Amino acid sequence: MRAIELGATLYTPVLNPAALENAYGACPDLRSMVICLEDAIREDETTRAEQALKIVLQRFTGLTPAVHVFVRPRTPQMLGRILAMPGVERLAGFVLPKVSTETAHSWLNVPGLGGHRLMPSIEGEEAFDIAALARLRDLLLPWRDQVLAVRIGGNDILGLIGVRRSRYRTAYDGLLGVAIRNIAATFSSQGFSVSAPVFEHYGDHALLTEEVEQDIEHGLLTKTAVHPSQIPVIQRLYKPTPAEIMEARAILDAASPAVFGANGSMCEPATHSRWAENIAQRAQIYGITEGLLTADSRVA
Repeated sequence: MRAIELGATLYTPVLNPAALENAYGACPDLRSMVICLEDAIREDETTRAEQALKIVLQRFTGLTPAVHVFVRPRTPQMLGRILAMPGVERLAGFVLPKVSTETAHSWLNVPGLGGHRLMPSIEGEEAFDIAALARLRDLLLPWRDQVLAVRIGGNDILGLIGVRRSRYRTAYDGLLGVAIRNIAATFSSQGFSVSAPVFEHYGDHALLTEEVEQDIEHGLLTKTAVHPSQIPVIQRLYKPTPAEIMEARAILDAASPAVFGANGSMCEPATHSRWAENIAQRAQIYGITEGLLTADSRVA
């Protein structure tokens, strides 16, 4: 499994009956989901939440879920109890919340975690500290093959400074944009995939569209969703255009020159090949947008 295959990852509280329904395809086009036992439940609901998850996992033993299901536990101790539940082997992996240089060891050394894919979530003050992010990255490097994606806890990060994201601007227009860029630069450069944070104002698909376009420009090719209506909006934007496909194929063609022009832009396989590979993967998974190549859409 690759992070790009996750698409819009829908977060569902474990106490929401939709958790089980979503796992079995209630949301059209849903590819991945997270069943949350952390911030989505109150402290006094933890016992009930674990019992609810146990019921979900028991169902999984009889019928494999239709989407990739991850679980977000509250603590490393809770993670240990979940790993002992029947049906846990049917999960795609775990989201590890509030991972920092101080907590990473506790999360990564829970017995029995070795066979599961992991998505550590950065939600603390490290997001604004390049040196701290580099230390955290170095701690995670030995687990890079097991880490499916590094997630950005946008609301938690903003909560540190008492700010809620704007209804009228994308995440990139405020302080959260600084954190996103820091995390993307620190982790993507070392081969980690990074997931874009949630867009909580689910009633505004126009602004969501603008934000996802910026996610893609920052190399973030999976995004947290909090409402089913966001799923098709996000995943539609993961479809490359015919012009992008044409450029990507030319860049990946071993017979292409070292530098050439296409669509009025310079293409250089030595530096653009990773982008081209991502375009090819997006087309394979999500398809291609409708549209025709123009007279200027040509390789020269």
